[in-house]
This record gives sequence, C-alpha cells and structure tokens, in this order.
Amino acid sequence: MSDSVLLSSDQDGVRLLTLNRPQRRNALDTPLALALLQAIRDADADVSVRAVVITGVGTVFCAGADLGEFKGERADPEALARRSDLMAELLLAFGAASVPIVLGVQGHAIGLGAALVNVADMVVLAESARVSYPEVKHGMMPGLIAPVVQAFVPGRKSFELLMLGEGIGGDAALACGLANAVVPDADVLAAALALAARLAALDREVLRGTKAILASMAPMSFPDALRYGREDGRRRVKAKQQEQT
Repeated sequence: MSDSVLLSSDQDGVRLLTLNRPQRRNALDTPLALALLQAIRDADADVSVRAVVITGVGTVFCAGADLGEFKGERADPEALARRSDLMAELLLAFGAASVPIVLGVQGHAIGLGAALVNVADMVVLAESARVSYPEVKHGMMPGLIAPVVQAFVPGRKSFELLMLGEGIGGDAALACGLANAVVPDADVLAAALALAARLAALDREVLRGTKAILASMAPMSFPDALRYGREDGRRRVKAKQQEQT
C-alpha cells in the first residue's frame, strides 16, 4: 500500500480518490484534508474527468476530524482556526466543483466524515455502514457540522441526528436522503464506480451545467428557481447563437 494519504486513479472518465489512513480510520488531519481539497479541484479542472468517486481504505470510511491533531492545537488558537477554515473549505469544495462527486461509503462515516456524505452529490452506502454526528453527545459544539446537517437533512430529523448522535444507515438513510443506494458491503466500490460511469457517459457540458444550476437554485423559492431556469436557458441559447455568427 502506498504511503500517500490519498490515492488516485483514473478509468474511463472517472477519477477514484481513496482516503488512505487506515491506521487512523481515515480521520481527516491537515495533510489528508489538503490532499483531498486539491484533488477535488484538480479533478474539476481536468477536462478528461467527468465524475469523481471517493472511498476509503479499511473498515471505516472516515472517522471524522483527527482528534489527536485537534488536541495538540488547543493551546494554539490560530492553528485551530486555520484547521477549522481548511475543513470548511473542504466541505464547500464539493458543491463548488462542477464535476459530480459520488461517495462509496464502505464503513462508518462519523462527524466530519458524515458531513462529507451530506455534501457529496450521490452516495452509495454499505449495508453495515452508519452515518453519525456524535459531537453533542461527546460534549462538543458542532460548529462545522450543524449547518451541513441542517442544509441537507429535512425537518426535525436534523435536530435528532445532531442532538442524540445516533448513527443512521440502511432504509433510514435512504428515507432522509443521506444515500442513493444501500448495497452489500462487498459491492460498495463497484456500485459507486458504476454510478459514476453512468454520469460520465452523459454530455460533459450538460452534466456540469446541470450541477451548477441545481446549486444556484437550491436556496431559491420555487417561483425564483423557475425564473432563474428560464433566464439561464435564454442565456445559453444566446451564447450559442453568438458562437455560430
């Protein structure tokens, strides 16, 4: 196994990124967070990449932020603030990327690892995997986690997940939109790659444009989203006409 904290490989327009810190249950320390952030940006800029799959080595997808590193920074507020900024930047990068990002969650996703599940475009979850946000249960304020859960989990379920910190998986994860599919543990990566391949087979510009327009419409009311969609369509038609003249 490579010493790199993040592995990368390409096949037929799909870039596979693999978290590779199994000795720390793929917890996100600064080097791994920086590597993943840069890898997402590199994939977005690469015209040959049409979809991205993220998974992890070992039995845990991601155990969240590396608490060992966190404890070491408690006496240094500036270092702690920098790392918090980095983690927020990483979470925002999923939506900012025009390339679709699919997660293959082969084991538990905890805390910040669970937040990655929220911000991904599509998620394939192993039958045994659970997504959990245990910060409050462990006496920690969920400053980075709460807005992610509220934004992507509907209604009172977000309050329940944050306050009780109990894991969710299987049919419950499907019901509240945390997963697109739940498959046997051994099939997670194959299912995630197959889903990404279906996305990669679509027209690249339409695929990326649709992700961008969905992100723009997300905070809008229904009438405003309809208006935005009509205006976007007109802009694209006008742009094509100008290209042809």
